[in-house]
Amino acid sequence: MLASSDRSPEMFRGAHNFTVQKVIGSDNSIHINVNEVRERPGELTGFAQRTLSKSIHSSGLDKLLTHSMRDAFHDSSGRWPLPRCHYDSRQELRTHITNWATGRSVEITEVLLWMYGPFGVGKTAIAQSCAEMLADEEALGGSLFFSRPNNRNNPNHVFPSLAYQFALNSPEFANQLEQIILKRPTLLTALRSVQFEELIVRPLREAVARDSNIEGWTIILDGLDELDGTDAQCDIINIIIASICDRLTPFRWFIASRPEPHIQRTMHAKNISPFISKINIPLSPENDHEILTFFTKELEKIGEQYNLLQSWFSEANLAALVKFSNGLWVCVDTVVRFIGSSKSLGPTEQLRLVLSVVEKSSSFSTNPLAAMDLFYDLIMQQIPVDVISTVRKILLLNATFRSALAETDHVCELANVLGLTRKGFYGACGFLQSVLYLPDGRRRAKNLVFYHASFMEYMSDSLRSTIFCIYGDCLEELQQELSDYLLYN
Repeated sequence: MLASSDRSPEMFRGAHNFTVQKVIGSDNSIHINVNEVRERPGELTGFAQRTLSKSIHSSGLDKLLTHSMRDAFHDSSGRWPLPRCHYDSRQELRTHITNWATGRSVEITEVLLWMYGPFGVGKTAIAQSCAEMLADEEALGGSLFFSRPNNRNNPNHVFPSLAYQFALNSPEFANQLEQIILKRPTLLTALRSVQFEELIVRPLREAVARDSNIEGWTIILDGLDELDGTDAQCDIINIIIASICDRLTPFRWFIASRPEPHIQRTMHAKNISPFISKINIPLSPENDHEILTFFTKELEKIGEQYNLLQSWFSEANLAALVKFSNGLWVCVDTVVRFIGSSKSLGPTEQLRLVLSVVEKSSSFSTNPLAAMDLFYDLIMQQIPVDVISTVRKILLLNATFRSALAETDHVCELANVLGLTRKGFYGACGFLQSVLYLPDGRRRAKNLVFYHASFMEYMSDSLRSTIFCIYGDCLEELQQELSDYLLYN
């Protein structure tokens, strides 16, 4: 329970599985966790919906789905818009990976492929494009795209999520798994090593004999470094490695991540060296031509949308943007969304603002993170003074309660706690169109969807975002508002 007298600035850091309660009397408590806040009279609350669903008998696979990261699947609408390689970029690399995944490669024979590189170089777009190509060839056994800011990072849901996808792709596997879960439902909350053995290895023993297609599957895990906890990340790698060494699974495993020290140590262990191949995706000017093509085509689209003359941007502008991006596809995507933002004075002015940041960034040519922070500064600086506090509170509340609210109408709940209408909530978030996906009026989002983890990393670090940081004074104000909310509701 959140006490109104608690003002510790550290109280929200790392918070998860939060339950906000208001105690009435001595023996009654109402769980408001804003699930019970109705957007309109007569609407069934999140709490009531979950209570109703639990009263209905569910099969083993239904139970498994509740312990899965559904929004992390490669074709989930929860990840829309999906990150992809555009205009045939990275084609040679994608072909290299898919040839390995389908057994057509003569260059890579190992069953574990680790693709690594710094933030923003396009690892997820590559993995997504490969997942779609493999799915078309019925060679994708399962895939998970992890994301910290989007709450797709629970390490205890990794193997249940994969097992569920395996069941979708193989009726034989599904039959075996169904019986196992019904006999022992506690497996869904068991240790990860137990889950892997009982939910994956055990049903595989029978299913592989009846479904030969399983042996051609590739499993994709993208953004492993975004899973919650470094120990858990290493644990999952070690479980997969052990299954490869002991030949417990017939899969090829494709893992993509940042080259964090603990992941590097695990991947370089002697016992795995005969089974692993590595692909390094560095920051490189070799991608400049593809980035130039992307900028050119996207700015042409924006010009057509706003009925601008073809000369509204110049070759010099393009060259400056390519140089500024420094091989970071996250920068490329964010710049294009910023220039085309509907909540602005128009593309011409937006381009001028970007070019002003490009000029300032010349001293950061060897530090892409610093240059990216300058651009994030620009995005935050465009938010009106009377709105910036609301935007920071939305981001802080979302980061703090994202685990507790993951299965609910997140947008409605955040808006209610902050006393905003849905229109007011979207109005505030509209200034973050460059970093935050907002659907058009025909679609109704239930969660905030960030394009990339780097923005919230910036907003959470006071040394990088300074006055825009979501902690400090913003945290204190939010604590007071939550206390008032509990007191008067």
